[in-house]
Amino acid sequence: MQKSFKIKCVDRTRMYPLGVSFEEEGLRVSAVCEDGCETGIILYDRRHREGVRIPFPEDCRVGAVRAMLLAGYQDKSCRYLFYSGDEVRQDPCCKAVESVGQYGVPKDSLARCLPDKHSYDWGTDQNIRIPAADRIVYALHVRGFTKHRTSGVKHKGTYAGVVEKLPYLQELGINTMLLMPAYEFEEVMPENTAQTMEQAALDYKKELPKPGMENDKKPPRINYWGYQKGLYYMPKGAYAAGKDAAGEFKDMVSAFHAAQIAVTMQFYFPPELNAVEILDILRYWVLEYHIDGFHLMGVSLPMALIAQEPLLADTMLLIGEGEYLRENDKPEQLAYLSDSFLYDMRRFLKGDDNLLNRFVYYVRECGQDSGAVNSIARWDGMRLFDLVSYDRKHNEQNGEDNQDGTNYNCSWNCGVEGKSRKKSIQRLRLRQMKNALAFLFIARGIPLLYSGDEFANTQEGNNNPYCQDNEIAWIKWNHTEVGKELLAYTKHLIYLRKRYRSQYGEPYREAEASSGYPGISFHGREAWRADTDPASRSLGILYCSAPGGGKNEAEARFVYIGINMHWEINYLGLPSLPKGKRWMFHTATGDEVPDIEEKGTSQEICLPARTIAFYCTEDVPEEQVKTARNKQRRTQKK
Repeated sequence: MQKSFKIKCVDRTRMYPLGVSFEEEGLRVSAVCEDGCETGIILYDRRHREGVRIPFPEDCRVGAVRAMLLAGYQDKSCRYLFYSGDEVRQDPCCKAVESVGQYGVPKDSLARCLPDKHSYDWGTDQNIRIPAADRIVYALHVRGFTKHRTSGVKHKGTYAGVVEKLPYLQELGINTMLLMPAYEFEEVMPENTAQTMEQAALDYKKELPKPGMENDKKPPRINYWGYQKGLYYMPKGAYAAGKDAAGEFKDMVSAFHAAQIAVTMQFYFPPELNAVEILDILRYWVLEYHIDGFHLMGVSLPMALIAQEPLLADTMLLIGEGEYLRENDKPEQLAYLSDSFLYDMRRFLKGDDNLLNRFVYYVRECGQDSGAVNSIARWDGMRLFDLVSYDRKHNEQNGEDNQDGTNYNCSWNCGVEGKSRKKSIQRLRLRQMKNALAFLFIARGIPLLYSGDEFANTQEGNNNPYCQDNEIAWIKWNHTEVGKELLAYTKHLIYLRKRYRSQYGEPYREAEASSGYPGISFHGREAWRADTDPASRSLGILYCSAPGGGKNEAEARFVYIGINMHWEINYLGLPSLPKGKRWMFHTATGDEVPDIEEKGTSQEICLPARTIAFYCTEDVPEEQVKTARNKQRRTQKK
């Protein structure tokens, strides 16, 4: 039947890009083919509803790439698959498939690919360029972010649902969104290939089949995270509210760009993918979907080559700490996800010994110049609430006898394992969560916040919910009182980070030109004398900057942060200020108000156990100071 097609070889200069697309002359087909068996395309159209096999001519090849033109063919409704001998497969470079079906339901057959014909009017949209010092990253799972019944959006679990939450993210103050894998991948794990109608209905209701049910099969296991090989040139269809996943994904990017929020995405690349293919994928997403950055995951990624690609010069490239390039000429856009920060700060939070010097390092030296992206909790591991509520992982629902997931969580349950109704436990946990977030936003480097941690979302102690497409992994938006207070505090921390950008983001100078104060200094019980002994858990940090480039004392702006991670109260000396300035209490992580006490000619603060307190000199209206202090005192009385 293929004789009805007029097949021509494609000129060598048009062998790339790989894939199937309509051109003025007809349908161009290009693919990598193996030797030793017939390879070609199976075309499905109005005349060939059961499919017709069209092999590549032997002479239409360069290296391992074969390409042909079906001259004059313009049936835009066609679908296709590739074949090699008896094996039928999808085109790894296809830009869309005809149908992906319902999320979590096993597929009976391969979804047929669609030729590339999608067009989109981007208008004046441009990629968002955010300096590293200004980035505040917010990571989320497209489905899990709004799938819960309490999300309050119309299109739950979709790209459109994420857009509905855009006003919330703007109010929160983030400027970079990081999506967990949102390219097309098969979420149903291969050991489960079929369901009865009864099992499908129970799976939808999140129930388990009862003994004696037909075939007595369990619901399919889901790869919820998506860290696997997939169809890398298209967004995941099951995350779309309608049938046009590509258009809906682009609508999402366009909406976020209009709000000056960059959109970045995670990609997992297995070892068998070569550097050329990885580069093609990244280029495609930058050009076709206006993606602003990538978190690249895999083993032995060709980062030296990727970082040198001119097209990616303004694109953030985030990788694991072990994959980071250590050369002196590190590209500016290259960053690494700091596991060291995560574990050191978790240990410091719960009061371990010998962590103060590490904290000083993260505050003073580790930053954008070394490419650090800091997090205290993220997708792989315990949620922030769970870090202060569980001593051990609770992964029983994963079906692996609690053997999966790391045992090294560096968590502390504050005295009770799991949820507690005790007000004292709840307040201590809230204080600890506030402390953890303070670490994140005080430290230099790029802060990364995982969705829901800002209002105490929980995974019930599960630190590896890779297979949990349910309320364990979904974000619950019915905030508790603790969650509401934590959310307000998170917003305020982000505000402070932006307000005092020069302190938190830029490299510190040894001294301000005429003010006589260093850009950053550390203090102990006595001002200007920090105690970094292994047993010490308290520290004062003084930031000084001259807004607008000013160089004198009158223009200098000061922020003091007192930190006490000990389980007992501690005193810290306050540095004296230039004439005409005074310290004003701003906010604290605990219920108590750590007031300033006069000690002769000097001042000090009495910090309660496990408390961080902020003090400022100006730019804080007196009425705001009074309001903050009264709120703290009211909370203390409760």
